[in-house]
Amino acid sequence: MALVALGACSDQIHLGNLLPAPDASDSSDALDATPAPLYWFADHETGDLSQWAQGTSSDQIVSADAQLTVVNSPTHSGRFAVRSAIYAATRTSYARLFRAGNLPNDAYFRVWMYIKQNFTIGQYWNVFEFQGRTDPATPSSYVYLWSLDLKQASSGDMSWYLYDTPRARNVPTATIVAPIGRWFLVEAFMHQATDNTGQVTFWIDGNLLVDVTGVSTVPTMWLSWNVGGSASNIAEEPAEIFLDDAAIAPTGP
Repeated sequence: MALVALGACSDQIHLGNLLPAPDASDSSDALDATPAPLYWFADHETGDLSQWAQGTSSDQIVSADAQLTVVNSPTHSGRFAVRSAIYAATRTSYARLFRAGNLPNDAYFRVWMYIKQNFTIGQYWNVFEFQGRTDPATPSSYVYLWSLDLKQASSGDMSWYLYDTPRARNVPTATIVAPIGRWFLVEAFMHQATDNTGQVTFWIDGNLLVDVTGVSTVPTMWLSWNVGGSASNIAEEPAEIFLDDAAIAPTGP
């Protein structure tokens, strides 16, 4: 199914100033080559997690036994990336970053990830998730929406699946295993809709994983995008995933 990108300009955008597009004034086809400005971007070259900050709002959620830290290896670009390390052999553990609030109604959410080894996953390893609220003004009304998880395949590899929490179902996906020992791109398109006109689509390294259309994707026009590890049963500790070059963008694959 071909994906048609819906208009990303709406009154829901509340991400601060747009990042400037690269200067292409010295190119003869500059008007065609200049990309659209990003809504938000974090390359972690500040050496900390400040690019995820949202005013007075918290930008991370970390359980007592987990770690969310800036590291200088491995990195996708530049000098720094983020390490999410959880201890989930016998308990729920999580170390996640997020952007939340009135995010664009139509946007592409992407982050580069790196996993050093295969892990033994007993139930799930959630690494990329959308959450919502039934009442935008009430933090306690949050609900899980769309969870991109890793599971143990019969081959021993870790493969992807999408969990649709409101409908309590695993959504059929293409068979794509998680790359090990190299950086890979995870990207999602979200069209927020409280009626059955919504869409959510995921790619791994530009390869279509799943495309869900004709559904309600959010209960209200309040959205949280979360990246980093969360799990309840992974044998090896810590279960590490590295993150870099995260962005919310008006265009995608």
